Amino acid sequence: MALLSTGFVRAAVNNKTHFTTDNSMSSYKEPSDVLKRLLLPPKNPSLSLSANYQWLVFTQEPPLPSIELLAKPEEKLAGIRFDPELLTPSRLDYATTLVLQHMKTGEKQEVQLPENSEGIRYIRFNPVKSSFVFASKVKNEARMELYQCQLSVDTNDESKQIWTMTKIQLQNHKMNFIQGCAYQFSTDGSKLFIKVVPSNTSSTPPKEPVSTGPAIQLVERGARKAPGRTYQDLLKNGYDEAKLRYYCTTEVLCIDMTTTAVKGEEEPTLVPQSKGGHLIQSLNSSPCGRYLLAQLTTKFSYSVPISRFGKDIVLWDLNNNQELKVASIPVNDEIPLSFDACSRHPRGYRFHPCGTGGEDDGDDTMTTIMFVKATDGGDPANDPVDGERDALYCQTIDTDAFTLHEPTKFVGLEWRYSDLDFSESGMAIVEEYRWKDRMERKWILNADGTKLRMLWERSWEDRYNSPGEPLTRRGAKGQYFIVQPAPTSIYLSGAGASSVGDRPFLDLLDFGSEEVKTTRLWRCTAPVEGELDASKEVNGVLPTDRKDIYESVVCVMPDNDSIMISRESKTTPRNYYLSKLGDGGDEANIQVTNFEHPQPDLLGVTKELVQYKRDDGVELTANLYLPANYDGTPLPTLFWAYPREFKDSKAAGQVKGSKHLFVSAHWASPIHWAAKGWCVFDNFALPVIGEGDAQPNDTFIEQIVSGATAAVEYAVSRGVCDKDRCAVGGHSYGSFMTAHLLSHTSLFSAGIGRSGAFNRTLTPMSFQSEDRSIWEARDTYITMSPLMHVKKMSEQERVGKMLLIHGEADENSGTHPMQSERYFAALKAFGIESKLVMLPHERHSYRARESILHMAYEQEAWLKSLEDK
Repeated sequence: MALLSTGFVRAAVNNKTHFTTDNSMSSYKEPSDVLKRLLLPPKNPSLSLSANYQWLVFTQEPPLPSIELLAKPEEKLAGIRFDPELLTPSRLDYATTLVLQHMKTGEKQEVQLPENSEGIRYIRFNPVKSSFVFASKVKNEARMELYQCQLSVDTNDESKQIWTMTKIQLQNHKMNFIQGCAYQFSTDGSKLFIKVVPSNTSSTPPKEPVSTGPAIQLVERGARKAPGRTYQDLLKNGYDEAKLRYYCTTEVLCIDMTTTAVKGEEEPTLVPQSKGGHLIQSLNSSPCGRYLLAQLTTKFSYSVPISRFGKDIVLWDLNNNQELKVASIPVNDEIPLSFDACSRHPRGYRFHPCGTGGEDDGDDTMTTIMFVKATDGGDPANDPVDGERDALYCQTIDTDAFTLHEPTKFVGLEWRYSDLDFSESGMAIVEEYRWKDRMERKWILNADGTKLRMLWERSWEDRYNSPGEPLTRRGAKGQYFIVQPAPTSIYLSGAGASSVGDRPFLDLLDFGSEEVKTTRLWRCTAPVEGELDASKEVNGVLPTDRKDIYESVVCVMPDNDSIMISRESKTTPRNYYLSKLGDGGDEANIQVTNFEHPQPDLLGVTKELVQYKRDDGVELTANLYLPANYDGTPLPTLFWAYPREFKDSKAAGQVKGSKHLFVSAHWASPIHWAAKGWCVFDNFALPVIGEGDAQPNDTFIEQIVSGATAAVEYAVSRGVCDKDRCAVGGHSYGSFMTAHLLSHTSLFSAGIGRSGAFNRTLTPMSFQSEDRSIWEARDTYITMSPLMHVKKMSEQERVGKMLLIHGEADENSGTHPMQSERYFAALKAFGIESKLVMLPHERHSYRARESILHMAYEQEAWLKSLEDK
């Protein structure tokens, strides 16, 4: 029996408007068999490596869930959506298969899930032991149970079970996953901390009053400016506040993982500082394991989500059951719109992973807290202080007095702080950025924070010359550290962008001498065709064994001699291998996985990475897909894209991606259409460039029109595209792009716009990569609103028909469902052939089997006229 939509299917056709709720139009429908098969493949297994890199865990989830999952009640409070009964994020999938594989022996076994399990989630490895914990959803109950799986291997008896599973008894306490995984290990793996519902919590949530009275917000005279994006699901009144406290307040239990408590013979203990419950945003365990750094929500707001609510940063001493307030941060609603702006309050609280600078030997007297503070008030319009905009500080804990020493500056930065990673020796690498010209810097720091040297200063848009990123790996007590094979060297891993496509690499960077030296240790196998640069190859030598495959580094193993890589080709799905650095050839690789092709209907579909230019000379690329047994005649063609902003035209023209990636199709992909006999021009580049002081969006329309024109002309010149049967589409910003291309060109007979935004006055406080408000760039906002160009769309020589699809529960800050509804009303007003499909219960990204199949049905029906010509 068909499930019925709660929304209208609306169509304006041939200048006549029709509204219907007839079940024949509003029930869910399915596309052709080939599309249905392509949209319902088995999900790819998820892989996890244990903390000691000895075990690989595979989990398998079922295909798309039913609309019944999405239709379950959910709360929408403070920017988060959750299941009020299960106390998890709403709409969770669960893995129904769990397989273990020992990396050294290859021994593989399936773990039998608990008998009452509907599926599992939230696998967390012990940072120092061969074990992990997971949550199991109890069948037909709104409850999660906690289990531990201990791992071992008997090399003398491969048939021996390699896992032992034990239920962790929580004594009727209910775990709370609303603000992230309910549990985490201490850094030494000896304890497991679990967020649970306080024992004194009422069994029923707050009752909704007949009226909460007026909801009042106030801006007082002299208040600071507080711009903000159009967030959804914000608190609205006191009843919302009461519900947020009820559902998100938690206590913390502590399980001793070294005792028999894991076997259920001892009760978990309550962390005393959490008694009665707090709205815990995060917990951070100190390197010595003695302290917890907790961020507790204290002040609410009706204008920003919970991540920017006021909070207290507190330190909990687990030995003496004491609490120390580190900082009190007010509501963060005053951040300027600029992407170079940040909070004016201290931010990014964390423990120094190496104590006070140097290797941590377990001495809790070395425990240090780190944080970042803007010296310019967080506003790039202000002058920097002593040449610095951000500074990182250290604050050491006086263990005896349980007080904090005064903060001391660790390092100051001229630009905005981005990231900080440490090695186990105490050496650190800090990254700073400047958004306005897309620049970044990386510095190597000594253990005391003094700058040893700058590693690089570069534009992050320049992919061809990207040096990669420092490689990190779990180190002491399970924390991630920069890998240092020697005291003055690190590994760098990168995408390896080049004119022949991405070829990932692994480098060794030595900073011990006056000049930094980089040695290439590994690189993705070179393709059969294309010119290579010997200076970027292993040992500076051009490879002779060339194959059309794509490989990337997953990790460097603890021996610093072996690496795990992934490998795939157009027709072979991604699988994983172990390889020795410096060895060549397939014989040096040990295959770890053997996944099969999930979508055989795509076998024979060809993929080509094509290059062409737009009229101003900017280089462009696209992925061209042609059906199996293509006969060389022009085909109906679907163009699919997502515009990107750049500050550098050369960077905009660089080749992106690889044509040797496995040809597969996610539900949101247009590649399915190649299996239906179409030509597909996927991810055709639409760079929007604003060099120097120019802003990209000030010429947005001209640039995407130029890019789309170049794409169509290239495809037609290749003889693969019938210019009279072209369609264009996209999701989110790609939907926005589609509306513009139908308004300003006659290139396309049809458009598909999913979950888009069409009126920029409804997002007045910035959108996408635009960080000016509507009052700073009024003309740009108006011009960039497709709603303002519907009349022009109706006057095109060829008026493309527009299919709009939107999730009724879209949570994205810039794409409220009203955007599609209002745009459809405008199309209807001008008699433009159009259709609006609202998908019940769906968010910005669609999930349910029924919704996705119906989406495909609508798209297929909308483009059928192009197939019939």
